[in-house]
Amino acid sequence: MKNVFCYYRKSLHFGNSWTPVQRIIHQDKVLFDYCSTNNLNVTKRFSDLGYLGSPFQRPELLQIKKIIEKPKNRADLLLFYSIAGLRTEMKANAGLLLRVVKILEKVHFYNEDLTLDYKSFELYLKGAGNIELDIQGQVWNPSIDRKEEA
Repeated sequence: MKNVFCYYRKSLHFGNSWTPVQRIIHQDKVLFDYCSTNNLNVTKRFSDLGYLGSPFQRPELLQIKKIIEKPKNRADLLLFYSIAGLRTEMKANAGLLLRVVKILEKVHFYNEDLTLDYKSFELYLKGAGNIELDIQGQVWNPSIDRKEEA
C-alpha cells in the first residue's frame, strides 16, 4: 500500500454557489474514495483554505516539505484533485512545490487521471514555451506535432 498526501485547493470551481469550505469537503470525499478504491493510504491531508496564493509561501506546502525531509515520514505520492489553474495559482509557490515533488518524485491529478514525474511537472509548472501535457502525462510540443503532420 502506497502512502499519499492529499492537497486540497479552495480555488477549484464545482459550481458558482459552492463556498471554499464546500470545495475542500468535496475534494476530500472524492480523493478519499479514490484512495480507498486504489489501495492508497492517505497519511495526511493539506489544504490552502485560509491562505492567499501570493506573495508568500503557503504554510501547508512548507509543512509537507518539512515532513518529507525525514525519510521515515516519506509519502509515495502527492495527490491533487485537478491540475486546472495550478500553473497560475501556484506561481509564487512554484519553487516550493517543485522541491516537494522532487523529493516525492511523483504527483497525481485525480480529475485528469494524470501522474507526472518531477521533470514533466517542472516543465509544465514553469510553462516552458508551448510545452503542454498529453493525457498520459507525457510532455509534448503542439507546434512540433503540427509540423510533422504537414
